[in-house]
Amino acid sequence: MRVAIVGAGLAGMATAIDLVDAGAEVEIFESRPFVGGKVGSWVDKDGNHLEMGLHVFFGCYYNLFGLMAKVGALDNLRLKQHTHTFINEGGRVGELDFRFLTGAPFNGLKAFFTTSQLSTVDKAANSLALGTSPIVRALIDPDGAMKTIRNLDAISFADWFRSHGGNNGSLRKMWHRNFTGYIFGSGPKLWS
Repeated sequence: MRVAIVGAGLAGMATAIDLVDAGAEVEIFESRPFVGGKVGSWVDKDGNHLEMGLHVFFGCYYNLFGLMAKVGALDNLRLKQHTHTFINEGGRVGELDFRFLTGAPFNGLKAFFTTSQLSTVDKAANSLALGTSPIVRALIDPDGAMKTIRNLDAISFADWFRSHGGNNGSLRKMWHRNFTGYIFGSGPKLWS
């Protein structure tokens, strides 16, 4: 079988690997000069390292790290203590600081709870939403968490977030409009 895949993002590359393992002949077509889609990055003409989008990989992303190991990319992974910096209107700087002694999900909860980017009301709403996320459930019930995640394929992140106590203020301040329409089920399951 011959298969053409349009797009060398994470989902396209993961699909290609599974198809090759199943014996298919695969060709990937990508319009950009780099691979990775929203988890891609490149160096510009001035030597600056640019990221396509938000791509924080927490230690609980076992499927992603398994895929990286399978293709020999895990040894090239550069781990870092991570912060997100926001430059707001008027030049005000906000930050999400994920540096914390424990791993996911506590570092994420700490980052959202301590950021100057959000009001106290927004922080409380985020704590409720993120504290009830499948990532937290996965700490004690990984199989149940995965079942929950797979049932989210038809809901946007914004709708899920609001249904778990998150508010529009947090969405507006922390996630650009482009992220509020993200569908949990599009692409690979990065929350596994």
